[in-house]
Amino acid sequence: MGLKRYFTGKSGAWFWGNIVMMIVVTFGIVFGIFSLLGEFTHNGEKIEVPSVVGSSVEVAQRTLENAKLRVVISDSMFNAKLPAGAVIEQTPRAGNLVKSERRVYLIINMKGEPMVKFPDIINNSSLREAEAQLKVLGFSLTPPERIAGQPRDFVVGVKQGMRNLHAGEMVSRERALTILVGAGEIDSTEVEEEIEEYPSAEAIELDI
Repeated sequence: MGLKRYFTGKSGAWFWGNIVMMIVVTFGIVFGIFSLLGEFTHNGEKIEVPSVVGSSVEVAQRTLENAKLRVVISDSMFNAKLPAGAVIEQTPRAGNLVKSERRVYLIINMKGEPMVKFPDIINNSSLREAEAQLKVLGFSLTPPERIAGQPRDFVVGVKQGMRNLHAGEMVSRERALTILVGAGEIDSTEVEEEIEEYPSAEAIELDI
């Protein structure tokens, strides 16, 4: 009833012109909002992510920016097979379809091997304690080497290749370590040598 009463007695080109103008303006505002929203969200836009793994960070950045993508260097690692500054990994991966201005995260190859201060674990740690500390620091470990005549599973040394390591020195994290631990018993050949060196009581009596 209210709307009918409002239009009762209303006529003329000016009145209806204003009504049409209001409708046009309303549709224009709605259309403008949806257009801006589509532009802001890049609705319907699909860009294939190019592959930049193996290329230098400068080339990777240029390639991704030319594809209307943003570059973020998220981390660095060491890979001896790639030159320093090369891209090791990218996220999203090559071939994925994304919208423009999407961030592409890169992991870059470090310049030189990452060095870590070797912890004080020799002659004061068990095998389990030493393995836990070294793995936390990022070292890979070979099977432990057993040393006869030392307490079982007691760490008596650590090697990297043929080199014996010492607490406090800087060590490459990219090469495996070997922990030297006690075997908990004396080697049988050493026992035989000791028996020959120290004759039994019966032998001593015979000599007398």
